[in-house]
Amino acid sequence: MAGSTFVSVIGFLALAGTGAMAQTAEYTDPNTGITFQQIVKNEDSYTFGIALPETFGSDFIGQITGSMPEGWVSVSFGGRMINSLLLVVYPDGENVTASLRVAPEYASPLQFEGDAILRSIPKGTFADSTGFSYTFLCENCIVDDLTFDGSDPAPSFAWAMSTNPVADPSRPSSLLNYHDFYGWFSADIEAASSAKFAEWAALASDDPDFPPAPPGGGNGTIPDAPVRSETYDYIVAGAGAAGIVAAERIAESGASVLLLERGGPSFYSTGGDVTMPWNDTVTVFEVPAILRYIPSTPGTNAFCADTAAQAACILGGGTAVNGMIFIRPQERDFDDFPEGWHWGDVADAAERLYERNIHTLYPSADGEYYDGVLYDIASKSFESNGWTSVDAIQQPNEKHKVFSRAPCGIVNGLRGGPVRTYLPLAQSLDNFKLELHTRVIRAVRTNSTITGVEVEVNGARETININPGGKVILASGSMSTPRILFNSGIGPTEQIEIVASGNTLVRLPEKSAWIDLPVGKRIQDHPLWVTVWNITGDAAQLPIVSAETLQNPPEDMVEQFAHATGVLVQNDIRMELWTDITPPSDGVTRYAQVEFYSKTTGQFNMEMFLTHGSTSRGELGITAEGATYHIRDPLMNTDGDKEAMDTFVEMLLEYSRKPGAAFVWPGPGGANATARDVLTNMQSGIHVVATAPIGTDDGREGGNAVVDLDTRVYGTDNLFIVDASINPSVPTGNTMAITMLVAEKAAEKILAFDTIKASS
Repeated sequence: MAGSTFVSVIGFLALAGTGAMAQTAEYTDPNTGITFQQIVKNEDSYTFGIALPETFGSDFIGQITGSMPEGWVSVSFGGRMINSLLLVVYPDGENVTASLRVAPEYASPLQFEGDAILRSIPKGTFADSTGFSYTFLCENCIVDDLTFDGSDPAPSFAWAMSTNPVADPSRPSSLLNYHDFYGWFSADIEAASSAKFAEWAALASDDPDFPPAPPGGGNGTIPDAPVRSETYDYIVAGAGAAGIVAAERIAESGASVLLLERGGPSFYSTGGDVTMPWNDTVTVFEVPAILRYIPSTPGTNAFCADTAAQAACILGGGTAVNGMIFIRPQERDFDDFPEGWHWGDVADAAERLYERNIHTLYPSADGEYYDGVLYDIASKSFESNGWTSVDAIQQPNEKHKVFSRAPCGIVNGLRGGPVRTYLPLAQSLDNFKLELHTRVIRAVRTNSTITGVEVEVNGARETININPGGKVILASGSMSTPRILFNSGIGPTEQIEIVASGNTLVRLPEKSAWIDLPVGKRIQDHPLWVTVWNITGDAAQLPIVSAETLQNPPEDMVEQFAHATGVLVQNDIRMELWTDITPPSDGVTRYAQVEFYSKTTGQFNMEMFLTHGSTSRGELGITAEGATYHIRDPLMNTDGDKEAMDTFVEMLLEYSRKPGAAFVWPGPGGANATARDVLTNMQSGIHVVATAPIGTDDGREGGNAVVDLDTRVYGTDNLFIVDASINPSVPTGNTMAITMLVAEKAAEKILAFDTIKASS
């Protein structure tokens, strides 16, 4: 996704649960006679109860209910989403499907592979038109580091639910859509303990619900995909940061262009209908100040269920949900690209992009900057420690001990980006068509020649063909484009074989036509640490606009917004900071980036990223359910990267210990904290690149490249990729700007490419 949706507030979020939480109360189930410690949430539409033996062990009994005929409910036994044991339950007609899962990322969780066993208690398990209940014995379910362990008398749990149906309710491994509601609670462990536990456990079925029986082989009966009558010169898969840019530039040539987007509308002007209670002409996606509340807003349906980390599946892709941060890449961000793609080669594309895609340091139409307390404090602090103030828009190459107000894509007080700056131009052309709710399954090909795409619309498959000499362009994002490639018989053989034997009913080419390319083999991402610091002295009393105020703005703030002024038209990043670090151990220069924000008086967050120059790499694959996932985590797996971040954070801690320091670290270690105390709870910055890198070293011949200098997939005549998949390494800043820039250049290359000549 081009630019992170700030994952500290996503879904289960970190689910680290601070402050007071609701606590369970006693409840006796009339169907089973079991007495639980139960929590009731979301106006009685969700409940979870737990019963334990008198002597704490590895087993417990639970009951989870949802008062809706479809959708899913879940509980986290570790109080968080990532790396916690999760129970997920959903109805399947009159049956109930249950599974235990673990989520290594903020994405649809994978099945748990440990020793835990679920056995249903039939008297308390049912589903009908009003809702469903699952009562169960969970054996071997107390797992080190993944669940509560009995040491805390009131451990934290987390809950979540969705009212939208899962992909396949009969399968325990079904992909899950994004939740509508979530939260935390604590359970009274002592009160949940009972001498009747063994009696109640004896009610459980002998046959386990989980783990499920091994699936049968084969891809099932592949559905027909009738061919549409309309054909196009170009089909672009994905209407995000890259797809909209490439489609619009190509449509300018007069060629017929079909742009396909699997999600629905986002902005009000595109048909989006999740509007603000105080303004029914703008959607939740468009108001810059409330960007962090998009994931928790019911009805947005903005996120994918089948990607390795959180990604947006909506018109605009990541640009519709991210922080709007538009960091012009420094020239050296293109040093890792091949000849023909260095800065001097793409500077013309950058000029075109910057002229069209409006971005600014001062989003308010009156030129004022609102809620500026944090910038004033942080900028003065870093300046006193030898850092320099720069304009990140005008001075993109300055990245040594510099800070800037945050450059952001905000237009007339609303979220900008390609949906606002490119898409209307495309839609004014008769030769351009945008189609929403259309998921691209694969590129249809005969050997090296692509003839069209297979899509899914409202659960039915169709084929859309291109004209002779036409081209298919993949722009579905760095975690979805690999799925389309694997489904097209392009990628590592072992991944295509998973598709062949999986559950997604994909019609692959004959094995002799598979193209063995290193798709997903060398991926990169920005690691992210969200750290909280305290402001010192009198400045700690200076008011900072709160989350409550932004979510329920007063009339004067709403009136300002109507005139494109005030705090609501600003995103919430108050300052950006960069510097370079060269660890002695390997001599490789890396960059650190920090984003400053706060919604709490006296406190602020530093979101720290390790960016360009990082040497960690990972690997992406696909599951039998058709979701991409990390075979190997791309974050912080080299000593040089760890040394670089340690060096940077130790510098911040040194600043915090100086007399009169503007901020202090209040977390573990206190005044004696080290970088290791600060750098906990690492997560993905969701700035994934290099899943299908560009280069001259043809991956079919042992190289690393998936696409050539024209962005054409090796081994094909007319299949191209223009999204962040092709970037060979992470940039110095957020990925939105560089993704759009690369798409600008790629569109130019693709237009100049003669498909008929190449195929002959």
